[in-house]
Amino acid sequence: MFRKILKPGLSVFLIIFILYSAYELYYLDKVFFFCPVEYKQDTIIIRHDSYGSGDFLSNRSGSRKHNGIDLQAKFGAAVYAVRAGKVIRAQFHQGMGNFIEISHSPGGYVTIYGHLSKIEVRAGQLVRQAQKVGAVGKTGNANHRGVIPHLHFEIRKNGMPLDPMKFIE
Repeated sequence: MFRKILKPGLSVFLIIFILYSAYELYYLDKVFFFCPVEYKQDTIIIRHDSYGSGDFLSNRSGSRKHNGIDLQAKFGAAVYAVRAGKVIRAQFHQGMGNFIEISHSPGGYVTIYGHLSKIEVRAGQLVRQAQKVGAVGKTGNANHRGVIPHLHFEIRKNGMPLDPMKFIE
């Protein structure tokens, strides 16, 4: 009697274990933080134009600081998720333009991708590391003729902004 119950129970357990393992491997990060835009060279290009510096903590209007970096790229270039996670928001914001916010747990990390010309994910969606989530643009307060197309990129941990250049590979 015990063997009749054990065999099917073990089979169900193995099937569930295999499916769960496959799911986890699908969303497994390959590197700590992937670069959100692709560059042909090994150097990341930070936007600098007549409208300002794209460096982390550079001065903005008033006493505001730039909480991310501006990665210069061609208009429409693909933007990738730097880690696997869940999309918190994918919407328009007056200053950030089209933007995406992704939560990466555990660890309390959140990444923000701003000024996108196109959003390719929706709130609540799970994304893999290096999955295309949008396209580089000039929306929001970057919609000036003199501003170079770029991705505004932020990393936050437990709500505190961190320098993205210390994370991306």
